[in-house]
Amino acid sequence: MAQTLRDFLKQVENLPPDTLVCVAEVDEAFAAHVAEVEIVEDARAEDLKAEGTEAVELGNGSQRVVVVRW
Repeated sequence: MAQTLRDFLKQVENLPPDTLVCVAEVDEAFAAHVAEVEIVEDARAEDLKAEGTEAVELGNGSQRVVVVRW
C-alpha cells in the first residue's frame, strides 16, 4: 500500500534530526543519497500497491505527492 507523509513522519518521529535520509529498492543491501525532494501538486496515483514500479504519474492529476529523487 502507498505510504502517506503522516505514516512516514510517525515512523521517524523519535530519530535525531541529523539522521541521514537515503533511498533504496526493496531488499537492496545499499542505498543512494537523496539528490532532491520535490513536491508535485498535480500527480495522479496509478497503483497504490507497494510493488507497483510506476505507481504515480507526476502530472495529469490533482493529488499532491512528495518525490524523493536519487
